[in-house]
Amino acid sequence: MPVKKLFTSISLVLSLIGAASGLNNSAVNSNHPVTWDQYSLKINGERQFIFSGEFHYYRLPSPDLWDDIFEKFKALGFNTASIYFYWGYHSAKQGVYDFEGVRDLSKLLETAEKYGINVISRAGPYINAEVSEGGYPGWLTTMKSKARLGNPEYETAWKEWLTEVDRYLVPNQIDKDGSIILNQIENEYAYGRDPSYMKAIADKFREDGMTVPSTFNDPWPGDHFARGEGSVDIYGWDGYPVQFDCRSPDIWPTNASTYYREFHSNVNPTQPMAIYEFQGGAFDPWGGPGYDSCRKLVNEQFAKVFYKNNYAQGATIQNLYMAYGGTSWGESPTSSVYTSYDYGAPISEARLMTPKAYEIKLQATFLRDVKPFLTTTNITAEVDNFAIRVDGLRDVNGATTFYIVQHQVTNTTNSDNFHINLSTVDGEFAIPRKANTQITLNGRDAKILTTSYDFGSQHLLYSTSEIFTHIKQDSRDVILVYAYEGEHGEFAISSGFGDIQAYGVNANVSSSFDDSVLQINYIHPEGSTYVSTASSGDRSEMLLIVSGYNSASRWWAPQSSGGETVLVSGPYLVRSAEIEGTQLALTGDTDVDTDIEIIVSDLVSEVTWNGINVKVTTTQYGTLTGKLPGPEEDVEIPDLGQAVWKYSPASPETANDFNDTNWVPADHKTTSNPWQPMMLPVLYADDYGYHTGSLWFRGKFNATSDITRLRVNATMGPGSAWMAWINGDYLGGMTNHFNEFQLNNTVLRQAEENVISLLLWTTGHQEDFVTDDEYKQPRGFSDVSLLGSNTTEISWKVQGNIGGQEIADTVRGPLNEGGLYGERMGWHLPEYPDESWEDATVPDTIGKSGVSWYRTTFELDFPKNYDVPMGIRFSDTKTERYRALLFINGWQLGKYANDLGPQTLFYLPEGLLNHNGKNSIAVAVIAVDEAVTLGEVTLEPYGKLLSAKPAVGMVESPSYSERVSFLI
Repeated sequence: MPVKKLFTSISLVLSLIGAASGLNNSAVNSNHPVTWDQYSLKINGERQFIFSGEFHYYRLPSPDLWDDIFEKFKALGFNTASIYFYWGYHSAKQGVYDFEGVRDLSKLLETAEKYGINVISRAGPYINAEVSEGGYPGWLTTMKSKARLGNPEYETAWKEWLTEVDRYLVPNQIDKDGSIILNQIENEYAYGRDPSYMKAIADKFREDGMTVPSTFNDPWPGDHFARGEGSVDIYGWDGYPVQFDCRSPDIWPTNASTYYREFHSNVNPTQPMAIYEFQGGAFDPWGGPGYDSCRKLVNEQFAKVFYKNNYAQGATIQNLYMAYGGTSWGESPTSSVYTSYDYGAPISEARLMTPKAYEIKLQATFLRDVKPFLTTTNITAEVDNFAIRVDGLRDVNGATTFYIVQHQVTNTTNSDNFHINLSTVDGEFAIPRKANTQITLNGRDAKILTTSYDFGSQHLLYSTSEIFTHIKQDSRDVILVYAYEGEHGEFAISSGFGDIQAYGVNANVSSSFDDSVLQINYIHPEGSTYVSTASSGDRSEMLLIVSGYNSASRWWAPQSSGGETVLVSGPYLVRSAEIEGTQLALTGDTDVDTDIEIIVSDLVSEVTWNGINVKVTTTQYGTLTGKLPGPEEDVEIPDLGQAVWKYSPASPETANDFNDTNWVPADHKTTSNPWQPMMLPVLYADDYGYHTGSLWFRGKFNATSDITRLRVNATMGPGSAWMAWINGDYLGGMTNHFNEFQLNNTVLRQAEENVISLLLWTTGHQEDFVTDDEYKQPRGFSDVSLLGSNTTEISWKVQGNIGGQEIADTVRGPLNEGGLYGERMGWHLPEYPDESWEDATVPDTIGKSGVSWYRTTFELDFPKNYDVPMGIRFSDTKTERYRALLFINGWQLGKYANDLGPQTLFYLPEGLLNHNGKNSIAVAVIAVDEAVTLGEVTLEPYGKLLSAKPAVGMVESPSYSERVSFLI
């Protein structure tokens, strides 16, 4: 997913370039489990709308929680997950790869398969994804050749990566009974393109045994690699229509992308229309407004309008980026973003449902169950209100027609009423037909209206309400329709009788019967109304469920392992439904005491919820109702303000007598880095094998009397900061790149050795979206000069994380640590013996300079059937600037900039956080200003659920005693 999605407005012009040339010569392998035509993908011969969501395993480093995410994917109607595979997450050093523990790709792919989730694999080698180096390993930053082009040095590197990752991808393809159905070649490769490079990647995948269709995600509809050299089997593109400025969450573009159909027809009409990344949220930069604003920008209304517009254009492969964003923990994020990658996604960073998740469930279930939607052609349609746009889609195999209605001006908040003129096999209608009623688009809304559709034994003429789903309940046909509360609805079926009976919430239901057409009118209620019709001839009894939008969002349609769909209303989440004999076993989550209503075979007389019997009553309209408990037990959250904290200063590197014997001499006189330094030696940490986190540079020189200033020019990313000392005296801290410090005789030691100490608190490397080697932008200093003397030389040493590329902690991996003294000494690890440290209070009241570490422990004891996602919140002022690292049980789960924000609450994934035992917390505070105080640090729950979440074990990771031999 790119940072620069600024091309939507010009993409129509770009899309027509080269459109007259021949089509991609790729052929469909009819013997493969995955085939396609111009309408859709077919998996094992069955057409599927590929409703996909992006999930990044490396942003949830607790493998047992992958079950929870994929189970939620399934419950929300996602049938596919798109997954980037992050090269740099697996390789600390060239030739060294790790696929164990939190990097276990076999477990990842098997977990997806377990829940029936297919996978679009995206191994790059470049992925972008708002991760450091765009997914490249740190060691690639010193490559002399340019990346993303065909050259021997880069080819050797990326082939090494694909060889390693393909060992896990190849055996997990669908033709080997795995979950992978599509495989992407490179990523958003639109600048500086080298077709031979694309072809070489595709050839390598095939040589390694990848047989599923290849794909490419053009960053906009630009006809890149849709045909010719380097082309793929199923071309597609990305779309981010509201961009990423979450500071203005109410501002949308005036129009959705209504040119997709024409572009697709010109470029790849024999393939299904594929949108491999469509906006599921937005990333947020350092100093941004925070993800609550992003969630408002890309909310459930956005999902209604823009996703349904994609369907109107003909898309049958749609991947939402992100479906679950997660956490860019440790040193993994690129410099533009902070730790949280919540993204305003349907499932929040803390794994909680959002209103957008429920809207997605409504759409995905419709697309799963209303099969004619997969084989349509565009037809014209008319409305009686020029403010409304309508797109007609007619099934090429039958008479079913869908009308997708939206506002002509996408960003309007107007409420508009209208009628649609239908021309169907059942006649011509202007719907709704009842006098003084209308279809309403209330503000940012869109609807999919269905006509001439057969479900069960019923023939639907039309519905002005949207369909959620329909099922066969024994001999009865059940269908659920919805719209916003208070809106008119009209539903017409062929029938032999005109009698109806309404139950439940009052919806002002009425009906008319004429010429064998039963027309049912109603107003969508606060809740659900049940309308029953009698059987007649070959028409079974029908139960029409009319729901208001809020009620519809809490209906679920889980499918059992035997293929039977059950309708369940009420719970926060329904994870699964299984029928055995007379018993229905449901699993799921509740957030409060909840009324449940179930539509299932009459043979079922017993219901369990998470293994507990539920007392149910049969209603007069044939459903089962009961009550489910919500979380009642008080969950005790420790007060960290009352905890026993320990404190230690931690910047001995600033002292002249500090022993830096084992540090790496920074003595390179040349560098292959495109950003050439302004002075020598080279003070770029990557050149010395340090690629992540905080960096120390110590320079020694003999002072002369004419030295007046110290000039420093740092190379760093947004959010970074650096501090300078001479002979232990603090000169100052900077959040910009450049400064000159005045020096005097009280600072310098004449005719003696002087020591400059520089600490750089870094954010990650840049990405390489435009293929210009930007990912190599160094972390270090391009110029450190003593002014006033032309003869003084400085001898430099550098220190980063322990071992550099020879990482000490292979469990937490190459992105967990940097070069702070406390990190090198293991102060962040569980069981570190801090008894000799000073006692401290947090919040602290005494300003401290340099680097300070705070440690404490706390215990949790949550009930086993509760899901209580937890976070750590920092609360302080912005008057004193500092940077901080947050470690929980040795895992770096937060990079905090108190003056920038916006993040103050940091998610602690269960499995790294022990929900039933002891936990250690370490906070490293780096003072940018001369002296700072650490503010309040509190534990905070994101929510509390009574849950059937699969059990989560602790990720086994080394404590201090297991790491002590590596410490320096």
